[in-house]
Amino acid sequence: MKRRLSVLTLSLLAAFAAKAEEILIGVPVSLTGTYAFVGTAAVKGLQHAVDEINTGNELGAGRSIKLVIVDDGSNNNQAITLVNRLANVDKVMAIAGPSASPTVLAASPVVNQLQVPMLGIAVTTAVNKAGPWSNRILNSPATLMTALTNYTLTSYKPKSVMTVASRDNDGAAAQSKVARSVMEGKVTLMPEESALMAETDFSALTTKIASTKPDVVMITMNDAAAANILLQSRQAGVPASVRFVANNAAASASFLRIGGKAVEGVLVGTDAFPEIRTDALARNFVANFQKRYNAIPDQWNAVGYTIGRLYGHAIANAKSPLTRQSLLDSLVNIKNFPVVLGSGKGNFSFAAEREPTYEPILITIKDGKFTPAP
Repeated sequence: MKRRLSVLTLSLLAAFAAKAEEILIGVPVSLTGTYAFVGTAAVKGLQHAVDEINTGNELGAGRSIKLVIVDDGSNNNQAITLVNRLANVDKVMAIAGPSASPTVLAASPVVNQLQVPMLGIAVTTAVNKAGPWSNRILNSPATLMTALTNYTLTSYKPKSVMTVASRDNDGAAAQSKVARSVMEGKVTLMPEESALMAETDFSALTTKIASTKPDVVMITMNDAAAANILLQSRQAGVPASVRFVANNAAASASFLRIGGKAVEGVLVGTDAFPEIRTDALARNFVANFQKRYNAIPDQWNAVGYTIGRLYGHAIANAKSPLTRQSLLDSLVNIKNFPVVLGSGKGNFSFAAEREPTYEPILITIKDGKFTPAP
């Protein structure tokens, strides 16, 4: 009798093992370096989403997602090396990341050559143009910056505007280009200033701001650079009458921490602000994330969570057998999917040319905290 039970038990275990399927997703993100403010936060959101999917058996009995997380150090060459390793050695089914337009763009030719789906944290449309396997999670520069710029023109009514753009980030540079095109002919546009993301000394720039006193300075840089420009501008005597506006990189806790009181009143365009939404999806995400990490989720936590949710949905709905091709087909055909990105007034879809669509949010800083723009 005992022998029969043992044989039966072994048979059941063997059957379960045969059905078990662990789906690997490679996560080459910036845990160190210039874009660590994005990568470290996004990983938390991504892991949270995957744990929910696995715990809820949302992929079906015996199927689960496992993340293979590696640090690209905010370096383009390292990102390329890691994507090659994840695809060829680890045999991942898909790539979640990298964390910024430069690293995502650097990895795009690789994933198209290897034919592995990628969903990167980038805004530049060049990622999509590189081929069908390279895709992004964030809105295009046109979507976010048009809304941010129009609000700036309507609310602040500036006569003169200075823009400060990145020289080493295609997405941030494109954001500035969009803003300038919207303002063309409506204000006096000063010649564009530029800087590198890793710079810390902006004395020459802030001296120029102090002497020319534009009504508005619009910055499309990373968190630390934008915060330092603001901080050093105020220290250089730039008056409160000069208003500052920043892109989505500023919607980060690090921007508040570095800038301190100098960033008070800054207008920021963001891809997510889940704590102000009242729908059940956002409320549950905020509550569960806060319980797990003892912190309210920010924009980049929400971005990582959304990547995880999109991949989970795509895997669950992909044609069998699951392959990189069937997963890609399922992913880019997602339409009207509820996410914690955006305002909550509309869901997420991949539109024409695989463009991610959702409504951005405008926020400002009051008493050291992010709050909806009035």
